[in-house]
Amino acid sequence: MRVLVVSGFLGAGKTTFIQELVHRTGKDVVIYENEYGEADVDARRLRADSDIKVWESAENCICCSGRQDFATSVLTISNTLDPEYLIVEPTGVARLGRVMKNLVQVVWERIELLAPVTIVDAGAWEAQRRNAPEVFDDQVGSAATIVVSKLGVIGAERAAMGLAAELNPSAELVASAWSELPDEWWASLLTRGLGCSSNVDAGAGGKEDPEADELETMALEHASLPTLGHLAWVLDALSAGVFGRLDRAKGALPCGNQWLRFDLVERAWAITGADEAEEARCVFIGRDLYRSGLREVFVPALWRDDAEIHHEHHHEHEQGHDHRGHHEKER
Repeated sequence: MRVLVVSGFLGAGKTTFIQELVHRTGKDVVIYENEYGEADVDARRLRADSDIKVWESAENCICCSGRQDFATSVLTISNTLDPEYLIVEPTGVARLGRVMKNLVQVVWERIELLAPVTIVDAGAWEAQRRNAPEVFDDQVGSAATIVVSKLGVIGAERAAMGLAAELNPSAELVASAWSELPDEWWASLLTRGLGCSSNVDAGAGGKEDPEADELETMALEHASLPTLGHLAWVLDALSAGVFGRLDRAKGALPCGNQWLRFDLVERAWAITGADEAEEARCVFIGRDLYRSGLREVFVPALWRDDAEIHHEHHHEHEQGHDHRGHHEKER
């Protein structure tokens, strides 16, 4: 079994990249999805693809507190599912150097490590690096291949390429639309041994990430909004910090008579159509989250039910006072 790690900060596009890799190569692949806390939206996206098998871990970050479970899971996958390739998608705040160090411990004659890949968001990397510089630099510095995603803004794209070249000049730097990359390039990612990268031990310390510990995750099910306009307004509010400092928000939910998917990274967000059969679920990752406000906006039915219960209880309470007062008067 060959193991490829696809790293990248929150919202960089790791899941989309992995889907493209699997479809372009057609190999026998299992995905190890290490979501952050309860944020299993990406794992659900992967499971919805009939060509992809997913092994999910949502308990701990595999670069620090969950490293022992990670090593055990890799060995279990090798011994039971025995795929040709295992693609590992760490949580967006995992340090790639530590993930690779953890994997080295389980290498044996049936497990081979491939040169890791890091995805860098052309539009959001500056804010991401400012918020978590040690994690971001480790992900870029520990990669053998650096892929710049979400191209379009020329200045941002060039800046991201310049940063990657500065932090890791020996890495392959790719800044092309993924659809334009030839099948041979995608296939090469599954043949490059770990020796192709001289930086995989960068930042591989023993302590846990303080940045990861500070992040909060909140998952809401049964979410809904009245219209597309309401969703756009809420996303504007999320990006402006009304509901806390969000690094990532994503989900799928009904908005009136249509289902929509949204994705927010830092201050940029997008809305696309979604399959009506999907379960309504939204995930928010960041700091100082305004949890009650998010529940009130995204799950109005829950708040209506609570309000009705409170109203009924208050009404019964008032009736009890009136009844006792009536008997007091009779006495």
